[in-house]
Amino acid sequence: MAKTDVFGEFMNVSKQAADHAAKLAQLKDDVTAIMEQNAELRMENQHLRERVEELTNRDNAKAAELRGAGGMTKSKQNLEKIYGEGYHVCSKFYGQHLEAGESCAFCLDILYGDR
Repeated sequence: MAKTDVFGEFMNVSKQAADHAAKLAQLKDDVTAIMEQNAELRMENQHLRERVEELTNRDNAKAAELRGAGGMTKSKQNLEKIYGEGYHVCSKFYGQHLEAGESCAFCLDILYGDR
């Protein structure tokens, strides 16, 4: 092998090593940026989960507040009261008087059907 060939080969390998070092430095920068973005997204995700839980708890508290005795909403409690006083609350016979001891399947479905 001639001296010029050895020197040329040495220069070629040196250039390749420098190229690889530059690529490694770029990869290191890219990985660092990705890891920073990942950490930011994890924190944001945790904050969003906490916010969703907060809103869910608030909504559940509001729903429980709207429901009174027996787990009924106030409007259904009012309908139950009217039915208890002897009047239909169903759309078919609304406002008509119930006979003594009579019950209406339509009214009962409106009052208790969703349980």
